[in-house]
Amino acid sequence: MRRGPLLLLILLAACAARPPAPAMPAVESGELAERAAEIGGLVRAAQLCGFPLSQPSLERAARIEEAALELHRSRGGTTARNAFLHDVAPPRFEARQRGRDRAAWCMERQPAARQMDSFLNGPEGTALVQRAEAARSGMTR
Repeated sequence: MRRGPLLLLILLAACAARPPAPAMPAVESGELAERAAEIGGLVRAAQLCGFPLSQPSLERAARIEEAALELHRSRGGTTARNAFLHDVAPPRFEARQRGRDRAAWCMERQPAARQMDSFLNGPEGTALVQRAEAARSGMTR
């Protein structure tokens, strides 16, 4: 049996087949780190200040942050991961202020926390989660 015609048939069949679907563009690592820090900081502000966030937005924020933590860990180890977590933590408030500094800080962040909740519940939030998870799966290969 001749292999040439068989290989040619297989090659032609492969060429005639539909091209693979283009992979969803992974989020740029800088964009992922920046957006995750912004989202993580606002989630923590909402929790500290008592702003309501929807369950879907909390879950999406966690998935984005998980991808960012993996990115930081892969780039700089535990030190980089811990630095990221420190950056998204709320500030320490002075007891002498009797909550005035905390109240002012919370009032400044409330509009952004609401916008972030809407963003994460919308199609842009869905797309960001998908791109972050694609980037994360690319890091773990």
